[in-house]
Amino acid sequence: MKHFTFILIFFLGISTLFSQTKDTLKVKDTIPKPIPPEREAKNKAFYEQLKERFERHKATKDLTNLIEIDSPQDSVKKQQKTKPEAPNYGAYQGKIIRKITITTLDPFGFDERDLSKQPQKKLERYGNALHVKTREGTVRKFLLFKKNQPMDTLLLKETERVLRNQRYVRRALVQPVEVGQASDSVDIQVNVLDSWSLYFDGDLTDSRGWTRLTEQNLLGLGHEAYVTYRQYFSKFSDNGKGFGYVWRNIQNTYINLRTSYYTDYENFYDKSLAAERPLYSPLARWAGRIGYFENRYQDQSIIHSDSIYTPVLGTKTFDIFGSVVFPIKTTRNKDINTFIISTRFQNTYFFEKPAAIFDPEEYYANQDLVLTQLSLKRTNFKKARYIFRNGDVEDVGVGHTFFLTSGVLHKLRSTNPYFALGYSHARYADKGYYALNVEGGTFLKDKQLSQTVLRLEATLFSNLFTLGDWHFRQFFRSKIVVGFSRNENNRDRINLNGDNGILGFSSTRVYGTRKLVLSSQTQVYAPFQFIGFRFSPFLSADLAFIGQKETVFPQADMYSRLSIGFYISNDYLPFGAIQFSFGYYPRIPGSGNQIFKFTGVTNDDFRLQSFNYQAPYLVPYR
Repeated sequence: MKHFTFILIFFLGISTLFSQTKDTLKVKDTIPKPIPPEREAKNKAFYEQLKERFERHKATKDLTNLIEIDSPQDSVKKQQKTKPEAPNYGAYQGKIIRKITITTLDPFGFDERDLSKQPQKKLERYGNALHVKTREGTVRKFLLFKKNQPMDTLLLKETERVLRNQRYVRRALVQPVEVGQASDSVDIQVNVLDSWSLYFDGDLTDSRGWTRLTEQNLLGLGHEAYVTYRQYFSKFSDNGKGFGYVWRNIQNTYINLRTSYYTDYENFYDKSLAAERPLYSPLARWAGRIGYFENRYQDQSIIHSDSIYTPVLGTKTFDIFGSVVFPIKTTRNKDINTFIISTRFQNTYFFEKPAAIFDPEEYYANQDLVLTQLSLKRTNFKKARYIFRNGDVEDVGVGHTFFLTSGVLHKLRSTNPYFALGYSHARYADKGYYALNVEGGTFLKDKQLSQTVLRLEATLFSNLFTLGDWHFRQFFRSKIVVGFSRNENNRDRINLNGDNGILGFSSTRVYGTRKLVLSSQTQVYAPFQFIGFRFSPFLSADLAFIGQKETVFPQADMYSRLSIGFYISNDYLPFGAIQFSFGYYPRIPGSGNQIFKFTGVTNDDFRLQSFNYQAPYLVPYR
């Protein structure tokens, strides 16, 4: 079985190298090539036959207005009809912005590229009537340009990306409008197509289930509010409740205020209050955060004296950081180069921790952490389709980052210096996307390296290839984590549980100081949708090695998974894809052999390299 799994992963991964080199829906927002006449005739006959079958039965007759099947040829005609000619941005460079017009659109039946288009179906009109559109003032707060200033094409494109990055916005278009051929002024048109911002999500396991109601765009202000309910199946009174609120972009400062609270029947809870200004764009000049977090929770189980012990922890954390960005230059291809200086202070206080017999090394001890980081970044964004969404424009970050981190950790009456280096690179090439992230960090204790960690992560996906009306991509990911001079506490070990290695894998008996994880996934994008919901099948495989100290990976313990399933996503809703899969696990220590499992979680298995800046951090050992 081990050899079978390895061969399968190799086969799925190697297909990336032989995928077509021309992407039919590549980075640029282009019109797909017309399909051959014979294929068009087959498609037309198929769609007409399917519609006739639905109309024959009363139970499905009413569904004909809800079910849409994307025909490539229809899509081409639609884009040719509604897509305006691309304006000559260069011709407007430097002209004074005379007027800015903002148009926000309800989610159903409208098109940001054709404002004359109106909803045709009753369901679309009913849905729009229940939706509160984004307010003009909410959109205006995110504009990177102002009236009576010279127009900069880079600011227009970056504004469009920033708007598209808001979870309550599905699509955005920012373009200049000619005032007159001889005029030295220009108007700017900003069109925003909303997502449906109110939705439920949740998860279900054999021991508990939870659900959450979220409003991403409260009253059209861009604020987020949610309530959470969790039910444990031991008995009805065993439950948990929580809420959260995010006030975004306070007074046009790009500062967000976040607060949340959750508690359950065992008096485990999470409290947080934070004000933050993210580096929302490479053109931003500063970022920062100040926050207070209080938690009481069960930590990961550890083995003590041949028995399993699960410590209960209570922590209070104060965290503050600030960053200043210095622009270097912008290249001809609009790459933005910056130099960033950041400082962070974090205080962690344990008001509840295990007894000394379970933690003789005092792994859970109060600590103060101070970090300073210097970063060089080159950032750009490419437009793509059919990666995590079906057909909508997605912004893929490309470029590279180099950072140097230094600091001190005060813990257990001693102060230990810390140093880290890192490099990230991402590129969208002719044969697909690839990204590499390498980083390492270590403490110095008694002039010796201590708690050293090295990480290497790589992600790639192929260009889009098609079979009839279906689209396919091949994803591949690898991760290596190696630790040296780690603490003897079992908590200071890495594992393969869930997001740390293999989805659905959970074992307190599998841990080590080094691991290698290989993952491959063949993703299918189906042409069918039901009121915006799409079901996208996939086939995935994982192979992981984990060992102790000097163990080389071929001699380390090996674990694997093979799964088939599908993602549920919605064109109109802002939540990520929900994954349902049926997986086969040859071995999970503590659970048995030849195990089959169903899993259902929000999918972020193949996260792309993000060039959004974050606070200085210790290189994670997980």
